[in-house]
Amino acid sequence: MIAIGSTVTGDPYIEGRTEDDILLIFNEDPLKEMSLIEKILKKSKFEERYAFSPKPKAEFGNAESKYSFSDAFRSKTLHGEDLVSQAKLPDKEKTKEIYSNGLKEVKNELYNLILNSKFWTTKKMEDKSWKQFKNLFMYLAIREYSLSGDYPKTRNEISRRLDSISIEGAFNVLHSINNQSKKEIVKCARDVIGYLDRIETTE
Repeated sequence: MIAIGSTVTGDPYIEGRTEDDILLIFNEDPLKEMSLIEKILKKSKFEERYAFSPKPKAEFGNAESKYSFSDAFRSKTLHGEDLVSQAKLPDKEKTKEIYSNGLKEVKNELYNLILNSKFWTTKKMEDKSWKQFKNLFMYLAIREYSLSGDYPKTRNEISRRLDSISIEGAFNVLHSINNQSKKEIVKCARDVIGYLDRIETTE
């Protein structure tokens, strides 16, 4: 059993969005044990903020996965074998591929967000931007690791290291996303796109 993400790192809690993500690791395909998993969780009195995800052991700490860095740096073993300390990371070439493709995808999704902002509801804008701003920080952390060899575990640490008004703005909008207007979200998206364009020229 492994806790992963904001629960481990201490990133700010956002009402209705932050979840306590728990991986249930199985030696084989967990789908074969779904009925048992359901029975166990049904008996337990977990609050709504918990989110359990069954996962085969072979998929955790896999160097080929874009989540390999989260497995290694944003996870904590709660029970059973300590797989976190065994998590593998990709080589430098694969690392660059992961964050480069990831940041391009974030930029494209933010373009789509801006394009559709005129007729999307504020709630839909919040939901869409929440996901992309989270992904932004995930891939920027991987990029920082590739450049410096040191992985920033929290979004706040990433923001401080990059010392960018655009990224600080994304940090603030992300962690107050339930209270943002469409205008504020669009401005932040434009600023982030500009930042990503600038760092892309330095690669």
